[in-house]
Amino acid sequence: MFRPADAPNHVTSSVEKIPAGSRARQAIGKVCRLCGRLRYELVPAAASFGMTCLGWLHHAVGVGLDGWGGYGLGIAATGALTYGGLKFKNKTAASLGVASTGALVNTAVGAMTGPSVPSLIAGGVVTIASYGVYVPWLIKTRHERISLQIKAAKTAPLPDGMGVNVSQPGVTGDSVEETALRRALVALGVPAQDVSRIVFTDTGWHAAVTLPPGKNTSAEAVVAKQTQLEANLDLPGKLRLAVGAQANQLIIRMQTHDPLAETIAWPGPAITSVEQSLTIGIYPDGTPIFIDLVAGHALIAGGTDMGKSGVINCIIGNLVACADAEILGIDMKPGALELGPWRRNMLALADDPNCARQVLTMVKAEMIRRGRYLATLRGPNGEPVRKWTSEHGPYWILVVDELAELLRQAPDVASELVTINQVARAMGIRVIAATQSPSEQAFGGKGTDARQQYSTRIGLPVFETEPINMIFGRGAYGRGWRLDWLDLPGKVMVSSRRYEKPREGRCYYVTDGDIVVVSTEHARYNDVPAEPARPHPRPDPDPDPEPPIPPPGGGPRGGRPVLHAVPTFPDGSRIPENRQVLWKALETAGPEGLTKPEAVRQGICNHHTSIGPWLSQWVARGWVEEADRRDRAVVYVLTAAQHTPAPEAPATHEEHPACPASL
Repeated sequence: MFRPADAPNHVTSSVEKIPAGSRARQAIGKVCRLCGRLRYELVPAAASFGMTCLGWLHHAVGVGLDGWGGYGLGIAATGALTYGGLKFKNKTAASLGVASTGALVNTAVGAMTGPSVPSLIAGGVVTIASYGVYVPWLIKTRHERISLQIKAAKTAPLPDGMGVNVSQPGVTGDSVEETALRRALVALGVPAQDVSRIVFTDTGWHAAVTLPPGKNTSAEAVVAKQTQLEANLDLPGKLRLAVGAQANQLIIRMQTHDPLAETIAWPGPAITSVEQSLTIGIYPDGTPIFIDLVAGHALIAGGTDMGKSGVINCIIGNLVACADAEILGIDMKPGALELGPWRRNMLALADDPNCARQVLTMVKAEMIRRGRYLATLRGPNGEPVRKWTSEHGPYWILVVDELAELLRQAPDVASELVTINQVARAMGIRVIAATQSPSEQAFGGKGTDARQQYSTRIGLPVFETEPINMIFGRGAYGRGWRLDWLDLPGKVMVSSRRYEKPREGRCYYVTDGDIVVVSTEHARYNDVPAEPARPHPRPDPDPDPEPPIPPPGGGPRGGRPVLHAVPTFPDGSRIPENRQVLWKALETAGPEGLTKPEAVRQGICNHHTSIGPWLSQWVARGWVEEADRRDRAVVYVLTAAQHTPAPEAPATHEEHPACPASL
């Protein structure tokens, strides 16, 4: 750009242009930035100067006898610490004692003489002595840090170089999470050779890390230091670690959102044969958790009040709808408090040691009978039949609630249990055992551990890490089966032939009302024990006055109750309360139908996965059909043979004599 020759020259020197105040601020800023860069080198000098200034301030306000006494006691104490450190060869105590003694002497000289030459000399001597100890330590620390980063650079290329600052290693990655992960591992002393690209999901993120070979840098060693690694990461969420396919491969998962935080309502029975896979809950992505009882026995273990009864009720609730399954139960709580509500659906139920022996004897006799029966059968080509199927008769499912308590009260039944666990599977007999103490003694004692016979293992939250290996086998803790991470009752990890890797899910919540409805609907045996007779109370000397006449009308306090029509499915079965809203919405929608997202928007459910099993069951029974899609979602419409809803008007007991009175 050209300037006319006669134009005034406004170009001045920087000294003339910048005011004196600005120059002072710039100088102060440079000094502050220099001190910031050299903050570690200036620590001893700053500390010594500060103690000297404190001594001068004490001199200005005056030092009394109590002040000199304090200085004397302090110097005596630090001197004793120095002597003790030297005597017992404790380098840390000796160094701390020398530094404290020097600082107190420096402050005392300043308090005695004030701003003077002796005080400055004392401060200088203390500062020089401090640097004599501090500089070697600082150099050693930085050399170790640089060596560690050089080792990391040799094992794998770093994305963005290295730094030499003590507090900031300088190892960076492609994202904030990868940078924090690399630096956390370096601070842990295990630099990463490689970090796969971090995958972000709706619930958090995960990555696979390749560690240097060696015992101290293996994935198991890092898993043991999870708490320290989580502190080094300083990222929001729950950290989950597991060993990968190789010993030096670490799987890192960070959960920032928990989709299983709320309870999940049980959708009701979803199978009609025990040979089908039943569901006990869902995973965070909405997929069901399947259990295959035909594959083998099932073990349910977890802490107190962590959801074992809920899993048992969910399994039994599905089995009662299976015509090819007979259920037997052993509940060691007096009165069978856990399994008692299913009494009308069970072939036998024991609640004490004597009855438990009878049930196990009956199961063993049935096992022998079935084995002899199978020996007489031949296949289409004359081959022997070795496994029981529903074609030969119903499966027997033995449910044992609190197995350890059974063996404590009746240790003599251990042999029957071991035999049933090892032999009865081929005869169509399955065992579902629940326990809080999955120890070797709970499975028959030393030398007869039957845990390996349970091909399906369902683990619920535990408070300690030792039971994890007892439930899932040796080394399960290091492989990621961390039941101690499950933070809510009902959360579960399942190990089976279907699920070989640890994955957190949550079981359905079965209410007492659900048990009553399903148990009544599928009741097989009417052997509910009568209520025990109660002794008649002695009459009072004076008779009680007559109670007042109840007011007219229905209800528990007004004569005969008024009964309302019970909503039913097209086959005449009762619609459970938790499904009536969805069924009513389908009836209201008519030919337009209803989609899962629309059900969520209408407040019928919190998530579309909670009603998926219901709709699938109704489609399978022919009550609902899948029409075209609307907004990329399947439209569900009641079929032409849909059920006509019951009238809304209440009816009296005389009009519906077959309905039970509901108070």
